[in-house]
Amino acid sequence: MTDNCPNCLQRHVKPVAEAQRTTQVSHLYRCPACGETWSTNRDLRAYGEAA
Repeated sequence: MTDNCPNCLQRHVKPVAEAQRTTQVSHLYRCPACGETWSTNRDLRAYGEAA
């Protein structure tokens, strides 16, 4: 999964770290263009990836 940088809007930034627990996945991102870091937490059930 990729995300867009909230600072400079660089598209398709790949996560530098991932943690998964049951139906939740967390990704840590660092933008290669501006260096901004951010994280996301997603419920895998919303993406059809968990039961």
